[in-house]
Amino acid sequence: MDRSFWLSLLLFSLPVTESKGKDQSCLTQPNKVIWRKSGQSVDLPCTMSSHCLTTGVHYEWFSFKENSHLRLNLRNHLKYSLDGTSLHIKSLHANDSGIYHCAAALHGEATQGRQHVALGTTLVVREKVKVMVKDILLWSSFVLLALYSLALVTLIIKKNGCSMSSRMPKTSKSNSTKKRHFRDVLQEIKSRNNLKRKNQAAASADFNSSTDDIYQNV
Repeated sequence: MDRSFWLSLLLFSLPVTESKGKDQSCLTQPNKVIWRKSGQSVDLPCTMSSHCLTTGVHYEWFSFKENSHLRLNLRNHLKYSLDGTSLHIKSLHANDSGIYHCAAALHGEATQGRQHVALGTTLVVREKVKVMVKDILLWSSFVLLALYSLALVTLIIKKNGCSMSSRMPKTSKSNSTKKRHFRDVLQEIKSRNNLKRKNQAAASADFNSSTDDIYQNV
């Protein structure tokens, strides 16, 4: 909070300090911080001491915020209302955060119009965390989607690797089978050529022997 806020609070609290030096203050407030969320309501308690009870007491509430201070409108107002001496605030917003002081003006004959101000209660209103929850759910969904995609890609890679490895032996086996068939064909051709040569040599030998016989007969 800036200096103007604390200066205003100090100037406003001076009558309280002076009155407490003479006699006991008639108003008391819990010196604590009250936490609420936006949209909720709150009751800020204020108690009038029994020795100050008199007729013609006029109650007021003041709020000191970071950049302003004001007297609350307690008459015909939808947001603020008095419950005895306590202040009821509904439909809270973050800008309702501040220090709230209860004040009273005593107009009896014995009091001679004295005024009393309590030390104040701090109210802090926090915004709801709906946006934060949405962000968390959004990021969680994104992370889960990324993990699912990674697992799916890993599974596809493994599956393709296994299928390729299973196909490689079949390919080598097919190649060896073709080589074996090729060798068999070459062997068959070679055998046929050898057989053909043998047949040709036998026929040539028979032809030579028959020619010799003819010459001998002549």
